Amino acid sequence: MEALCYTCKTIRDIVHTDHNGLDYCAGCVSAAEMFAVPRAMAFLAATVPYQKGDRVECRTGGEIFDGIGTVQDVSFELKHGGTPVYPSFRVILDEKAYAEAPDECWYTEVCMTKVKDEAVAK
Repeated sequence: MEALCYTCKTIRDIVHTDHNGLDYCAGCVSAAEMFAVPRAMAFLAATVPYQKGDRVECRTGGEIFDGIGTVQDVSFELKHGGTPVYPSFRVILDEKAYAEAPDECWYTEVCMTKVKDEAVAK
């Protein structure tokens, strides 16, 4: 069936009609699919809350205070506990809260809090 494509505004064979009744041709559907994943990944990369060099407080399980350290790496890999939506951060602790606290560990966003500048100056 030919109709007006909502995206390119030309009369073409329609291959998809969305839930709002808008029609799309094959070229526009494939272009939208091609750019959807990279666009989503770019958005996720822009929303990473901590960067290398940030000073953070770290808590195991979000509860047990391990200490204060510096973010060394950001990982989106499952083996480090991260995903594209919820990355993990490798932190080297230089101010341990207790003797058994790890020297370095992978933490997720919910287990970290950015340290205020005045706390770093102490």
